[in-house]
Amino acid sequence: MARENRALLTRDRRLLMHGVVQHGYCPRSQNADEQTIEVVRRFDLSELIAPFTRCLRCNALLEATAKADVIDKLEPLTKIYYDEFHRCPDCKQIYWSGSHFPKLQKRIEKILSRAQGQA
Repeated sequence: MARENRALLTRDRRLLMHGVVQHGYCPRSQNADEQTIEVVRRFDLSELIAPFTRCLRCNALLEATAKADVIDKLEPLTKIYYDEFHRCPDCKQIYWSGSHFPKLQKRIEKILSRAQGQA
């Protein structure tokens, strides 16, 4: 955190008191969506949010990749039903807009709307 000049997010207030912590925040809520809203508001992140652009494993920026380049790594039904893919250049994790994607988009839209005070 200190080496990369990042903020520490923790519900452990004692941890926030350490001298090494330059920027920190203790979310009040125990609900994940509410915590996200708190953090977005606290650090004014609404305009910086870019969902589905980073690897969930290593945080690298994802790159669009041709289906032909990843087809040998896909499950049979994924090969049939999906055509657009992204891959992490670092850890090689593959991503696509699967059946869960609309639900995730809706959740993010709701969180952003609430964080910006629109709901």
